[in-house]
Amino acid sequence: MNRTLILIAVISALAIALGCGGNKKESEALQTSAGQKQTAERAAADDSVITGGAPRRLPTVTGDILDSLRVKKQRFHITQDQYWEDQGGVLANEYFEVWYPAGAVTVTHGMYVFEELMPARKTFEEFFGDAPRELLVIRCSPNLDSYKLDTGREWWYYSEIKGDSAVFCPVWLLFKRAIAMVAVPHEYYQWAVRKTTRGGAPRWLEEGVASYLAGEGELLLNQMYEFASSDVSMTPEKIETVLQGEEDRQDSRIAYYHSYRMVKKLIETFGEDRFKQAVLQIGMGKDLDQAFMTSVQKDYAAVLQVATDYTVDLSQKKKS
Repeated sequence: MNRTLILIAVISALAIALGCGGNKKESEALQTSAGQKQTAERAAADDSVITGGAPRRLPTVTGDILDSLRVKKQRFHITQDQYWEDQGGVLANEYFEVWYPAGAVTVTHGMYVFEELMPARKTFEEFFGDAPRELLVIRCSPNLDSYKLDTGREWWYYSEIKGDSAVFCPVWLLFKRAIAMVAVPHEYYQWAVRKTTRGGAPRWLEEGVASYLAGEGELLLNQMYEFASSDVSMTPEKIETVLQGEEDRQDSRIAYYHSYRMVKKLIETFGEDRFKQAVLQIGMGKDLDQAFMTSVQKDYAAVLQVATDYTVDLSQKKKS
């Protein structure tokens, strides 16, 4: 990576931190190591992090930030860049339309989402051989109050996806929890799997693929330790029921983890190519029995037996 790109990355990270208030704690959060990211997630329920209302007053956009944004607009082939004082702005290219809230430097929030979405789209395309061509419209909520009002969801829920639109939890909050680099790609992957399978995949498969491609495994395991004293076992039927509603944080997070483990187990057992073939077969209109029989020579019930053949050991909490 050349010096210019390093400078751009640093400026962008700083701008996001400033958008959250710009204090030392927030700046340090942007440089969190892989282990520290998971520590931040475990502390995410603390009132000092999970707060409603708008971020504090923001500084003005500097020349360096503007230069960084120009470079990124060219890199992502952004063709729409507009801003309104009363409602915020929008950045768009042929694949994504990202709306960000009003604020002095909140354009950096919108651009950060682009920085995660574009590589995620490439990853999905490389994994499955193609990616959805439909435009995905994303709205970044300004604060938790607005997010809850628009989606009915709480702070722990990354985004509400409906059709080809998604309302995201505030980007500054995802950054403060040090999970933005996982959460944004995850939501794209979930949407992309749904489009690829034409809505024919079970929810555990959507979630599992999204977590697998986003590299979310360690984060999901870390979240599970919160529930180590509870029974974290779930049948495939219970997992699917929980994911259809995603109303309870504990049940949902346990179901997310199992979904990831199920997809990981299938890929380990049958290989990526055969697993991908099954997903693509669903998109071609085949039911689950036909799709898996074609790709792995097992019906859906047998596939679920294979997918759930793993153990969950929470007896010793891993150190960050």
